[in-house]
Amino acid sequence: MTGSALAVTAPIHVTQARQLAARAARQAELPESVVERVALATVELATNLVKYATKGMIMIMPGPDRLDVLATDRGPGIEHVPESMRDGYSTTGTLGIGLGGIRRMADEFDIHSRHGEGTTILARWHGPAWDVPLGAKLGVRVGAALCPAPGETSCGDNWVSAQADGVLTVALSDGLGHGPEAAAASHAAMEHVVARPSASPLELLRAMDADMNPRRGATVALVQFHLANSTISFCGVGNTTVRLIRGDGTHEALVSTPGIVGRRQRSGRRSMPVTRPWDSRAVLVMHTDGVTERWSPAEHVDALDHDPATVAGWLLGTYGRHRDDACVVVVSGRGTR
Repeated sequence: MTGSALAVTAPIHVTQARQLAARAARQAELPESVVERVALATVELATNLVKYATKGMIMIMPGPDRLDVLATDRGPGIEHVPESMRDGYSTTGTLGIGLGGIRRMADEFDIHSRHGEGTTILARWHGPAWDVPLGAKLGVRVGAALCPAPGETSCGDNWVSAQADGVLTVALSDGLGHGPEAAAASHAAMEHVVARPSASPLELLRAMDADMNPRRGATVALVQFHLANSTISFCGVGNTTVRLIRGDGTHEALVSTPGIVGRRQRSGRRSMPVTRPWDSRAVLVMHTDGVTERWSPAEHVDALDHDPATVAGWLLGTYGRHRDDACVVVVSGRGTR
């Protein structure tokens, strides 16, 4: 699934963010009245980043069941979040629509902020013909955030979630290098998941291996959710981070097989799937190496309770290396029952 991102540090970026959001809303075939709401909310989010934030970023994330606009930054955070939602609240005397206005314009709204550290805000819109969110019928929610490497317009990282026959498959890929060729390699890998979401992880990896030979190759992580028997299956090749945070607070890193999907040097190695229990309070976090591994679930329990897209945006904004393509995918059972 594609998306776009924009660093927001100057007034000119507000206009650019509005254009990106409006274009994505029209491509999602939202009514023109909703397109205007998306554009206006994005202008407010971007304006706030220019006025108040450090290292602010807007990410536009279209999906099969929604359009997400994420605003994330590294400070200074909001000391009193409930007060900031009140109409007329301003620390600079301006008359913008404020966070309360953004919440009213969006179909869904979420905010995570730590005073002195940063803020991530999610505004989401659903189209009139869109169905129940993907994964919701199986008791999970999926959210993602991505951004290309500096100077690139296409992201070499990609992700997808697809379901069939009671199985939800969530996949993450990182095409080698940057730019259009890396993006093409990632897209090719993810298309196999879209075509056969209930195929086993090993079958999907074999299909990707065979198809990727003419391309650059990619690292890939696959997780299948079998909610009927409360288990997940994981299989990965290459340098990706996958963490399972259980409902009791314990967490585990799921480790991939070294190598690159589509490269012959991996022949002879087998990527064996790993099966783990899944509970309704669990959270699974997947990200490429454009995000550092140096974050601890134990230190961010409050963040993990938010919408998965908010969690993904916060992780990318706070722990992204900002010199490489980056993608974060979060799957959560929290808040679905």
